[in-house]
Amino acid sequence: MAGFMLKQRFRLVLRAPRLARSVTQCVFGLALCGASLTACKKKPLPGPAPAPEAEETSETATSAPPAVSSRPPSPGPVPTRCRELPQSSPFRIGDVVASRVTRDDAEDGGPDEDDEVPDPYAVELGPARADADGFTVSALRSMKGGSHALVAFLGPDAASGKVVDLGVVHGDPDPPLFVAHGKDLLLAVPDTDAGGGMLKLGLLKDVRGAAQLSWGPEISGVRSDSTFALELVGERAFLVYAADSGGKIRVFGASFDPSNPKQKLTPEPLSALGSDVDSPRLAVRKGGYWLAVLRALDAPKPKQKTPAGDAGSDLADDSLLDIGTARIEVTKLDAQGKSASSPLIITAPGTRPMSLDLVPAADGGAYVGFRGDDSTPGAEGGALQLVHVKPDGSFESVHVEGELNGTGTPSLLLDASDASQLWLSAAGENGGTWFGRINEHSTLAPDGLVRGGDLIAVRDGHLLLARTKGTAADFSVVHCAD
Repeated sequence: MAGFMLKQRFRLVLRAPRLARSVTQCVFGLALCGASLTACKKKPLPGPAPAPEAEETSETATSAPPAVSSRPPSPGPVPTRCRELPQSSPFRIGDVVASRVTRDDAEDGGPDEDDEVPDPYAVELGPARADADGFTVSALRSMKGGSHALVAFLGPDAASGKVVDLGVVHGDPDPPLFVAHGKDLLLAVPDTDAGGGMLKLGLLKDVRGAAQLSWGPEISGVRSDSTFALELVGERAFLVYAADSGGKIRVFGASFDPSNPKQKLTPEPLSALGSDVDSPRLAVRKGGYWLAVLRALDAPKPKQKTPAGDAGSDLADDSLLDIGTARIEVTKLDAQGKSASSPLIITAPGTRPMSLDLVPAADGGAYVGFRGDDSTPGAEGGALQLVHVKPDGSFESVHVEGELNGTGTPSLLLDASDASQLWLSAAGENGGTWFGRINEHSTLAPDGLVRGGDLIAVRDGHLLLARTKGTAADFSVVHCAD
């Protein structure tokens, strides 16, 4: 789902503890090679070693998707191709509080630990969706007594709205996920209990009216450093998440009736025991879902060491850290969450995908955006790629121009009023936001108005822009040329 997957760069700006998750991501990468940074919205899988050649299967496309071309940004001022829609004042989550740093503090490197300095990372935004009434955004906000999970409902111009507090959450969870069920909102809120990560399901009725919240079942044993996904088809909802099982990481799914929050859930595995499978994403398709995951591949066996005394050859042949690689697999699921096809491998050997986003396509297929890491272990960023998975199970790479190297998970933003209109937004190497609408000649480019903000949802060609301001997040709506 678009937005969630935001967002990595925006998450790092807004919430300092999330920096530790990048380290967690690297630890998960080690787990993928047998040792066992949502998502960064979140979850990179770095690795220096080339992937082993995958066996050719009927589900593997005849040709691997080529890397998307990249051209460096041109020097000079950033042009403006967007205009901001008029609003009396932006809707805001949080309070604007600036750090009180004195001149002496600045000269000696900053304030002391005992100085009273407000938390500058008080708001972390989660996924955003657009509908006929405006925009819905989830968030976490640090307040006295702990972190609170929130859902905000904004008007079409993002000048008005309201915030519903879902209560205190513990540990370092991600913002909630949600999906509309009529006038109600189905929620999946991550939290932590004595056993570790967990997910709480809830139903928020009459969201723009009384907003009555009721809680349903809970799922324990969820990996807190992984993504999870929630979608709805017809009268059945489907939740997917990753958990440790039998010494491996596996993806589980649970289908349930969203109107009955008190029902008992019976999650079932969607991946077999074997290699680690993590970072699930869901996209709705006619009659079911698309499921995308990252599957770990074993690191190649180390080369034989050269005879003693040839130190130079040893350095050339031996990797300092062989942590394995991964590939992206996409599977069709029916409305009950049961597999309706064999997994389709959409990444070429050696691509080393780090993070991904998934949205439905107008033709009944799906789009997968991801980054591949071609750098050394621990290095951030990689080349951005976009793949169109077609309904018949084939796929093709989508050519995109612009600055494609950067950090964080790329965000795929599907226009809520027109399923054929897809926008791609990503953080470039210089920290700027590069974005564009996907068409026959797609080009990602920055914009002076959007600089310092993040595009998180779109409807009728109008994009919701989120900006940090002190400890708060402000929202506005912009219209941008392709």
